[in-house]
Amino acid sequence: MAENMDSKDTTKSADKKVKILAGFLAEAIDMEDEVSNSVYKDYMDAKNWPKNVKPEIFQNIKQHLNVLIEDTRKHRKIILELMQNYGKDKQSE
Repeated sequence: MAENMDSKDTTKSADKKVKILAGFLAEAIDMEDEVSNSVYKDYMDAKNWPKNVKPEIFQNIKQHLNVLIEDTRKHRKIILELMQNYGKDKQSE
């Protein structure tokens, strides 16, 4: 199928791939934000936990969740760099 495409079709295909890549990266950043904000950060507040959780256990859990939140921030930074490098129309030029 690809061998039947003329140069116009190839250009259109390249443009579409760039849009798909930019959309893919935007979706990835949205997922990282959602995980960080709606999952980890919600669990950082003691009022979202059962009342019978001992404070030292909660602090231990928070400490571990902080590691995950920091990892998510690193993921976000990586994805933003990818978006800057590969998610723009300059790739189709």
